[in-house]
Amino acid sequence: MQRTYYEQMDEYVYDTQLDNGLNLFVIPKPGFQKTFVTYTTEFGSLDSRFKPIGRDEFVTVPDGVAHFLEHKMFDNEEDEDLFTAFAEDNAQVNAFTSYDRTSYLFSATSNIDRNILRLLKMVETPHFTEASVEKEKGIIAEEIKMYLEQPSYKLMFNTLNAMYEKHPIKVDIAGTVDSIYQITKDDLYLCYETFYHPSNMVLFVVGDVDPEHIYDVVSTHESKRNKTAQPHIVRDVIEEPEKVKQSEVKESMKLYAPRLMLGFKGLPLNESSKDYMKRDLEMTLFFELIFGEETDFYQSLLSESLIDESFGYQFLLEDTYSFSIITSATEAPDELKQRLLNQMKRYQGQITDQEAFELLKKQFIGEFISGLNSPEYIANQYTKLHFEGISLFDMLNIMEEITLDSVNRTSLQYLNLEQSVDSRLEMKSK
Repeated sequence: MQRTYYEQMDEYVYDTQLDNGLNLFVIPKPGFQKTFVTYTTEFGSLDSRFKPIGRDEFVTVPDGVAHFLEHKMFDNEEDEDLFTAFAEDNAQVNAFTSYDRTSYLFSATSNIDRNILRLLKMVETPHFTEASVEKEKGIIAEEIKMYLEQPSYKLMFNTLNAMYEKHPIKVDIAGTVDSIYQITKDDLYLCYETFYHPSNMVLFVVGDVDPEHIYDVVSTHESKRNKTAQPHIVRDVIEEPEKVKQSEVKESMKLYAPRLMLGFKGLPLNESSKDYMKRDLEMTLFFELIFGEETDFYQSLLSESLIDESFGYQFLLEDTYSFSIITSATEAPDELKQRLLNQMKRYQGQITDQEAFELLKKQFIGEFISGLNSPEYIANQYTKLHFEGISLFDMLNIMEEITLDSVNRTSLQYLNLEQSVDSRLEMKSK
């Protein structure tokens, strides 16, 4: 295994690529009681149109397949309860699907080898039947219906549906009730064979472990699979207009107060992986500097009861999309909207408070360093950034390079106030 030392964090990272293409990363943490392991495929809800391995034509699968597949990977031919099996070996197992990846994970205090091998076997031996797939549709449909009753969920996807014409970002990770009923056993096997190939996966282990021993355990197991490395999977290009689909959307729900969300459609990333991380951090700093809880602006909105504790903001940037959202419950959505727009227009590209910037930057760096005490944080963030072409331990250098000028420039580049969506949930009359 290759060993890399990151002096600033005093961390060693061991990594290798096995003959079948699987990337293995191990970070030894002497003295840590808990070991955290993730087994992740670069397959998320956005990957609905792609070229299967060995085929030249694109195929399209229904929305929600990645999430559906995650659910079904806990099935096995022996009908074993894997949650119980992990628990009996002092481990807690879980999984999640995001826009760009699906991750299976466990944390354990002992029996690490046995739990790693159990996780590998679980993810590497799919077992789908027509009956189990049909049964799962009903379970996930109820899950989606439950989400639709949550105001924050409803507001978010109303906003994204108004913002995007074609991009699959507008569809929930779980899909829709209609789309999941279109999923077949063949769809699941097609996606599994394409995206669950070891060349498209990362196994990450962090804890009080011996890297060479972990390598021996994993490589011995993987050598028995008779898999050979494959080229990168081709996803279809996502064509999306620059303009928002519609500028306003309203819906009524049972609420304690009306809700407002302002969405701003930005440009997709057209820069290097390193710049992607910088731009993401710079936009986060921008919003924190103008809307953060320490600002006079936030305190004035709070004191005037224009917002409550639900107030929040977010920026997302990837190579096919970017957007910003600001949201809160409010009894005065028109006034709040104008105040928010005025604040952004006033400071976009024009923040001058160097002292506030330096304090906030130090806070971000402190939170990052503190996060390195959490094996969960390390494993999840390292894997996500690996797929973006960045090492987690390069983050400190990237943060150090950010200046107030770069924050201002990026706010002009990625916040388009002309491409906005006014999304509202109104109180349903009794």
